[in-house]
Amino acid sequence: LWQWTFRTQDYLNILLEHEAPPPNRVCCLCDGDGTQKCQDCLAEPIFCTRCCRTQHSLLPFHQISQWNGDFFEETTLTKLGVEIHLGHRGQPCPHHCIGAPDRGNDLSDVFIKSGSRTVWPEPPEANIPTPGRCQMTVVDTSGIHVMSICFCQCSDALTADKQLFEMGLFPASFTCPKTAFTFALLDDFIRDNLECSTSCMNYYSKLRQITSSMFPHLVPVKELLRVARQWHQLKLLKWNGFGHEQRDLNDGKLALFCPACPQPGINITLPNEENTTTQWLYSCSLVMDGNFKAEHLHPTHPEDEVWLTDRKGYMAARARYRAHLAITEDSTQRSECNNHRAVNQANTSRHKLEATGIGGCACAHHGCFVPNSMVDFQKGESRQMNMDYTLCNALAHNTNGLGRALTFYDVNCQYNKHLIRVEDSTHLSIPSGMAIIPGIGLWHVHGHQDKCFVRYASNFIPGAG
Repeated sequence: LWQWTFRTQDYLNILLEHEAPPPNRVCCLCDGDGTQKCQDCLAEPIFCTRCCRTQHSLLPFHQISQWNGDFFEETTLTKLGVEIHLGHRGQPCPHHCIGAPDRGNDLSDVFIKSGSRTVWPEPPEANIPTPGRCQMTVVDTSGIHVMSICFCQCSDALTADKQLFEMGLFPASFTCPKTAFTFALLDDFIRDNLECSTSCMNYYSKLRQITSSMFPHLVPVKELLRVARQWHQLKLLKWNGFGHEQRDLNDGKLALFCPACPQPGINITLPNEENTTTQWLYSCSLVMDGNFKAEHLHPTHPEDEVWLTDRKGYMAARARYRAHLAITEDSTQRSECNNHRAVNQANTSRHKLEATGIGGCACAHHGCFVPNSMVDFQKGESRQMNMDYTLCNALAHNTNGLGRALTFYDVNCQYNKHLIRVEDSTHLSIPSGMAIIPGIGLWHVHGHQDKCFVRYASNFIPGAG
């Protein structure tokens, strides 16, 4: 920073020079009159209108400024005549309507000036396929754009929504699309959500600032939230190998499990003869827990709810889980150990919530959640029928042949003593011949009675690690 203090003014002067055209103001390609500056191209080159249109035929979302004699004013590539051509990898369709108007002159009514900024209104209703050209809202990481879209008019052309998708634009609707999202934007949103915990509303606010903070209605936030779900599902199907061959999407096939935990037939081969001294090597270790912060309100229109990855990811199959809850008796358990809130207070029902939390199983050593084993809570974690379901599903995931399972749970001293009830359920089962070894994590076991420490602490369980 000490060196920076001597250079601040020099850097500021260079930054200010970017706000003015070069002295000769000529196009960097043809030496013509340079009036257009691209803010996204490296070094912010100056173009004439024709060269700018040509250079950006496949870069339609770059931000362009036009020299008006006094300063560079925001404009758009659409106003310069840039169009997105579908069906021929960005090239015009040979069967496109002949005698179409020049796109550089017929868009003056589409844009509204507001001070020194250009404001983009909602695009007019799309007319597809005649005349084959329409105005659409395209959302990119660079902001919201109103683009001129030219659809393919060949006899074997795909439908409008598929033409958009083929070009890297995910349509927000399928019959008459007026809004589309670039693949880059959808990937960016998913990364922001994963790494920065960015909600859709916060991401929408960022796009609003990039585009125009004065007109927030221009950002289609509801469509973004829906299309992001569709995009994420497509990526999951692609990553898990369901694009090249037709296979049944069995339970949990779109979720990844721990590569280090023993899974017969996947990463280990079971020995032909049993050896009691090494039996602990061939056992699964699970930790069970609940999260009471992951609440979910009752939907306004439940009949419109669609579950894209029901039973295919980490959440258990909704229909089977509901059937289990419907026939299972709800018995409230009082803690015989210390006054554990998870046991005594979690039965409180909150009528406005469809789910008061979630519960699930993960491998105890590495923290990887078990596919198809996450469930919703209706009251609390102490409704043991919820945790019964997640445990049985977890014990059935890639454990064929394993004869031992370690299960760690904060309230295992109360939960495990009634686990025999699973035998009476028509929806639950524990793999035949599998012994359940209960335990309590060391972080929690010291809050129990002394007898619980001796019985359930991992220090005294062979193979617990």
